[in-house]
Amino acid sequence: MLSGKRRPRNLACLLTRWALGLLFVYLGLSKVFHPAEFLQFVHGQPALANPTLASLFTAIAPWAEVLYGLLLLSGVGGQAAGLLARWWLGIVFIYMGLNKALPHPEHFLNLVREYQMVDTTWVLNSIAAALPWFEVFCGLLLLCGIAVRGSALMLIAMLVPFTAVVWKRALGIAVEKGLPFCAVKFDCGCGAGEVFICHKLVENTVLLLLSAWLLTGASRRLSLCFSLFRDKAQPAEPLEPTLPVARAE
Repeated sequence: MLSGKRRPRNLACLLTRWALGLLFVYLGLSKVFHPAEFLQFVHGQPALANPTLASLFTAIAPWAEVLYGLLLLSGVGGQAAGLLARWWLGIVFIYMGLNKALPHPEHFLNLVREYQMVDTTWVLNSIAAALPWFEVFCGLLLLCGIAVRGSALMLIAMLVPFTAVVWKRALGIAVEKGLPFCAVKFDCGCGAGEVFICHKLVENTVLLLLSAWLLTGASRRLSLCFSLFRDKAQPAEPLEPTLPVARAE
């Protein structure tokens, strides 16, 4: 019998897992049914400049997403699915952070400036210089399994405001150019080049749900130090009652 405190947590974990499963199946099938658009996106990634590697990635990645989504929906191999989620999330943020920091850092600075979030030059430069390496740092922590909950919480703190400003900018472009919202395409500064905004918002939703799922403790396997602080000790099991010893008359 589950305690009252565990029921809401388990229900939230179940709903998050189902939502993630549906989103991964959707993302995979959308790439399968629109291969030309996905291939064009892959060819634009510096890490996949080799045509053979790009074609192999284009053929495998969509079906891997569908398979992982079905795995989440079925609930089979919960710990293995959580481990894959942690590793995938870590690799994504390391890749995005390095794409912003190393090839052309001034390009990311210009993209941050376009959002018009801050006017002070030194604050703008600090964001453009520190944010990519902070993403890499959080990604490395997730890969190694160190402070998993704290790292996931930091990613949520970055993703929520970033998604909000991307949404706001996309709305502005749609109104200015008279385009349907999902037809808006621009470089949002995520490190992947120009993307359709609706697809990007779905991807951000997946990243948010994965981070939220890790907050529930879904991936403890192969973790160097899952929690920096010891978890609260479990309450001791109640002692079995002992029969009173009869006194000799």
